Amino acid sequence: MNDQQKTPVQLEQTNQPIELVTPSQIPMEPPSTWMRDGNSPAEIILAIAVLIGAIARLLNVLVPVMRK
Repeated sequence: MNDQQKTPVQLEQTNQPIELVTPSQIPMEPPSTWMRDGNSPAEIILAIAVLIGAIARLLNVLVPVMRK
């Protein structure tokens, strides 16, 4: 027969500090540089809007002509 008693074993818990690392901020170019280089987000959006408008007008002209 087994007369050994089982004793619970407590493991030691250690608290380790956590270091928060913040990524370095990427420097943002000033908007004046965007305007000078021609790659401003506003200019790109405006160019896309003008292009879509021109395609829509072209379709308004071509579709009725093609149906005849």
